[in-house]
Amino acid sequence: MQTCISKQKELTFDDIINYYSKGENQNKRIGLEYERISIDSKTFKQAKFKNLFEIIKEFSKINGFELIYDNETIIGAKNNEGTSISLEPGGQFELSLAPKEKLYNVHFQAQNYISQIDYIAEKYGIKFFAIGNQPKTTFNEMEILNKRRYKIMADYLPKIGRLAPVMMRETAGVQINLDYKNSVDAKRKIKAAILISPFLTGFFANSPFRENKLTKYKSVRALAWKYTGPDRCNLFYKGIIDYTYKNIYELYANYILDVPMIFISRENNYLELNGKITFREFMKEGYKGLYATMEDYLVHQSLCFPDVRLKNCIEIRNHDSQNLDVAVGIGAIYKGLLYNDDSIDKILDYFAPLTSSDLEDYGFLAAKFGVNFNVEKLNTTAFEIVKKLLYLAQFNLEADEQKYLDWLIDLINSKRCIADIILDGVKNNL
Repeated sequence: MQTCISKQKELTFDDIINYYSKGENQNKRIGLEYERISIDSKTFKQAKFKNLFEIIKEFSKINGFELIYDNETIIGAKNNEGTSISLEPGGQFELSLAPKEKLYNVHFQAQNYISQIDYIAEKYGIKFFAIGNQPKTTFNEMEILNKRRYKIMADYLPKIGRLAPVMMRETAGVQINLDYKNSVDAKRKIKAAILISPFLTGFFANSPFRENKLTKYKSVRALAWKYTGPDRCNLFYKGIIDYTYKNIYELYANYILDVPMIFISRENNYLELNGKITFREFMKEGYKGLYATMEDYLVHQSLCFPDVRLKNCIEIRNHDSQNLDVAVGIGAIYKGLLYNDDSIDKILDYFAPLTSSDLEDYGFLAAKFGVNFNVEKLNTTAFEIVKKLLYLAQFNLEADEQKYLDWLIDLINSKRCIADIILDGVKNNL
């Protein structure tokens, strides 16, 4: 790696704040990032990467997507509208849609692409499972995608989080992306999303199996994220939940700056740091002749993993993978709750007694019990909380979008989460 280069324009804190400011807009769009587990149809173990590469190539040719490479390895494909497909470290297959105003359009386009991907995959003996974790193959048996940043992460993250290898290679989730109007709007949406996150994590628990066995958890995926690293997961929650603050951009950036760095990338080469310095130290002093750029910051913040994350949109990341109808239903919940100022006010008021420590505790309970646990601080249960949230979200949606929550409301009225459907099936076959 070239280490003796002239110093570029110094990256400043104001540059970082300006990045978040540039994300502001008046839209009310829903972005969907949808991961599924790649399974060999015969063995039900991890699918072979060589076959996944062929699926990407065929899909790209049909749809006019541009292939994305890391050196010689195909890692995904994208179009000029912002939609992409990509591979995660353990071969999880992700569809990331450009954001849209209407849930119908999210559903229609996702269904179109998913149908194509599934049809192509059949030729290669691959099926995609919409569940939260790989049910049979564990990380120590799995190949990792030949992407250089993944290999560096796979070496570093287990040093700070014992279940980081499970997170990287075995798990799959649904992420919903929202617009924000300004820093005040971003703060309100982020805080509300954090306050409800453990309860929706529990409701969308969909990974009770691991290593071909039933576990003690309804969401192995959620558990794995809890042990991926305390300096990277939910890192700013204490600041936003427990303390008074003014600007969410500044709050968030200050937390990101103090996270240890994993690597620096320059001219297609990687310098491994293994947590030796924080990004704040890199900005201030540089490292071996290298100096911080905005691109460095964007990469670094992408290596921080709170359930609710700020970029040029708000990313809500705390859900196990689901079938597509349910995944769109997740988007409907957040559209109904967080694009309505009155419902945000209700959430902030109702959950005000909760601390960041409470939310952490409820997150563990959600991973284990789904919605079947008590919330003493609010004198209620997780089941009742989710029920209230779903009815509030549906009330705020337009008439033609309320249908996306009908089945979910029926499920919560039966006092069950997604994983309970799987568990009921197991019991019925005993």
